[in-house]
Amino acid sequence: MTLAQIRIHLVFACVALSSTAALSAQAVPPGPAVQLAPLRVTADLWESPLERVPASVSLYDAGALRDGVRHFSDLVDQIPNLTWTGGTSRPRYLQIRGVGENSQYEGETPDSAVRFLIDDLDFTGLGGVASTFDVEQVEVLRGPQAGAFGPNAAGGLVRLVTGAPTPFFTGRIEGSFGGDGLREAGIAVGGPLVAGGDPRSLMGRLAVQRHVSDGFRRNLTLGRDTNARDERSARLRLAGHPAGGWRWEAALLHADQRNGFDEFSLDNNGRFTYSDRPGRDGQKSLAGSLRGEGDVGSDLRLTAVVAALRVDSRYSYDDDWTAASYAGFSDLGRERRGLSAELRLDGGARGGAAGSAARWTLGAHAAQLDEDSRYTNEDPGNLRGLVTDYAARQLSVFGQAGWPLGNAGRLVAGVRVERVAQEGAGTRTRFRKARGTYDPVANFRPRFSDTLPGGKLTWECDLPAHGLVFASVTRGYKAGGVNVDARINPPADPLTFRTENLWNWEAGVRGHALERRLTGGVTAFLLQRSRTQVRDSAGFGGNYRFFTANGRGARVAGLEATGAFSITRELSLHGSAALMDSELERFTLTNGNAGGGRALANTPRHGYTTGLRYEARGGFFARVEQTGRAAQFDSNNHDEARRAFRVVNAAVGFGRGGWNVSVWARNLLDSRYEKRVFFFGNADPDYAEARYESRADPRQVGVTVARRF
Repeated sequence: MTLAQIRIHLVFACVALSSTAALSAQAVPPGPAVQLAPLRVTADLWESPLERVPASVSLYDAGALRDGVRHFSDLVDQIPNLTWTGGTSRPRYLQIRGVGENSQYEGETPDSAVRFLIDDLDFTGLGGVASTFDVEQVEVLRGPQAGAFGPNAAGGLVRLVTGAPTPFFTGRIEGSFGGDGLREAGIAVGGPLVAGGDPRSLMGRLAVQRHVSDGFRRNLTLGRDTNARDERSARLRLAGHPAGGWRWEAALLHADQRNGFDEFSLDNNGRFTYSDRPGRDGQKSLAGSLRGEGDVGSDLRLTAVVAALRVDSRYSYDDDWTAASYAGFSDLGRERRGLSAELRLDGGARGGAAGSAARWTLGAHAAQLDEDSRYTNEDPGNLRGLVTDYAARQLSVFGQAGWPLGNAGRLVAGVRVERVAQEGAGTRTRFRKARGTYDPVANFRPRFSDTLPGGKLTWECDLPAHGLVFASVTRGYKAGGVNVDARINPPADPLTFRTENLWNWEAGVRGHALERRLTGGVTAFLLQRSRTQVRDSAGFGGNYRFFTANGRGARVAGLEATGAFSITRELSLHGSAALMDSELERFTLTNGNAGGGRALANTPRHGYTTGLRYEARGGFFARVEQTGRAAQFDSNNHDEARRAFRVVNAAVGFGRGGWNVSVWARNLLDSRYEKRVFFFGNADPDYAEARYESRADPRQVGVTVARRF
């Protein structure tokens, strides 16, 4: 047995009764203690206490986000069976249990299988805005969420819940500085907005933050930090309880990321770059939502939510990564516009889970997404252009109902039927500089539509005074769609691809023991996929074409567990562990490209987190945590894998009277591992295929000072 396997077995042993959440903040030490309010999962169709959720869920509260976690990217490797793919200045492309995209280059559409929400705002595929300043909790639901969220959640869902308005004045000021030129400051303040009367009638909260850092790279050709980050964000939340018993919430988010992108070099050194035209990864976002909830009858509640979003982004890079070679440069500008509306009616007992009486929900959801892109690729001999337009419309109806089974059991059934329609357009141009002539223009206008049924059936049963056991089966789907890259070659390369179907089987237990000193749970799952969608590409250097096609079947089986144990009042242990075993059946696409016959991309065979936390009554605290992952393939169309890694994070600090000062270190032992691996030809003179790597962030040490009031 290897050292890594021994470590995994030890983790599973310490979380044998674990739940899919980081619960160390909720473990109750022996002796008299203040009872903390239960953590609640808000991202599911029915909001429930964490310990009552019959699904594989991870939840990280404000305590878990306190020391050194400044962005979702600092947390992502700790989440069981969630992976991410680099190639951007911040993580945007997520996969859960191997389901999800790893890029959106020019010509690739914004289809995604892992939904990413900030409150009610949908930033799927745009997770760079996910700062954790003034965020109360992060929730991750694993497996198809077809009942509640449709095709954009075939793999699962991530939701950030930000600080909510309160009927009394509260606030937070925070500043950080550290390695990599880190400078960060944020302020959040909220409270009642009306004088006199009921303070709940109108409340607000505003959070503003600025982040600056160097990006862990130095460009030796230009002598400056061309991978640097400069990020600004502002969030405003309003809430009110006017007459009539309704509650209204409004949210507005503005973010401006002015980040560089210059991470690759031909020698894979991981520290220095040599580009003469470094790229950018910028994103300007403006999004807003309005939610209303109110009783409309005896035990009937109506909820309406509308949300809108506009994102302008710029992604560019030096194709050849040098000051010589073929001197190529790619520049991609996008404009995304989204609009959604949902109406739902809830009836019956509204508590945690199905409760002791029947409960039901009926709803309808409509959404539209439009994305336009303009891409240019220039080298000394050519100026290539690609213009794409993408439009998607979704209309769905859904329902869920729960019934008691005996004294302790419940049965919950949900169904969703969705109509999806997409259309796209792509135009390819090429100007040959030496000749002064244009190639013939190519135009594609593909269309796709489908009706998608999905649903979930769950059985759950209370364990006497100790927790919950559950089993479920879910039919999910990942909608088919269109390919808009006009550089592809139909009919060998497909203009459209078919819907992928998923069946997910789960069984788990969640509970507590030893007077709640031990809390947690474990979930086993089997995910079966048919007509598996695979993104493919062909080309070399800076000249590629991208498309999505259907392979054959795939399966993923595994376990997910997390939990916590209070050793003493001051000292607690927490951990998580994950296993995956996957297989992608061999396939050959219509253009002759073949793949499969091995594990799916983004399915490391194991991952774990083990941590120890000490909190003294006088205010001193310390934390150390190790996270590890096995090797994983980075793509389904090449066989290069990211190496296994182990990373240690730590923090020490002191908190009292609203003040908190911490010294933290991420990647304390300076482990070297990759966040993206490519395999293609990019070096003169013969462009032989080779492995190219983007290194994950090295060690960073910093100090954070925060004041709550």
